[in-house]
Amino acid sequence: MTPGGRADNPLRGNLDMTLREWVERYQREVVFENVHYRGVLTWKNVLDLWVYQEIIWETGVECVVEIGVRHGGTTLWLSDTLQKFRGDDTLVVAIDLEAPSLALPANVRFLRGDSIADETVAQVRELCAGRKTMVMADGNHAAEHVLQELRLYGALVSDGCYFIAEDGIVDVMEWAQFTPGPLVAARRFVAETDEFMIDHSREKFLLTYAPDGFLKRVKPARPG
Repeated sequence: MTPGGRADNPLRGNLDMTLREWVERYQREVVFENVHYRGVLTWKNVLDLWVYQEIIWETGVECVVEIGVRHGGTTLWLSDTLQKFRGDDTLVVAIDLEAPSLALPANVRFLRGDSIADETVAQVRELCAGRKTMVMADGNHAAEHVLQELRLYGALVSDGCYFIAEDGIVDVMEWAQFTPGPLVAARRFVAETDEFMIDHSREKFLLTYAPDGFLKRVKPARPG
């Protein structure tokens, strides 16, 4: 056998894919129908989930604000991960316009509403008070909406923790119907504040749906 393997090796075509081709295939054939957690659809890049659990472990997160729930697979994953790492005194604050059609665990608080509405932000602020908190935004991906979320929820992110602006991949892939998107928002946000930096070390697998989207708090939030 040659170092490259047999000519009819079915893996050869996959290994010859470019990163762009891989993302197109994942988006088209995998993510919306073929990624599940505990049997529930989970619209995530699974490589990103691995990085998320590393962040949760390393930063000691006790509370995750999840903006955008959809089917609830990621919500369940976050619930289990937090309980495994930190015990029962943990919290997932899940926000969406519609509730998922599944029973949520005891450590999940679902809030129905617009993520940038004053009443929603106030509820989240109250729930997260006193807890080491990170935020994940995977709802409305329009740049202006994500920028508003960054401004409103950034203050809730604890020192050394992260605001993850998901799906900046739409900007990289230049999917016109979704751009400008989260990557543009993240860059605008770090340009207007010195409290966060883009942590490219969290993109170590290259195949991330959150390019320029791992925003790490490097300075305490200003009062007010």
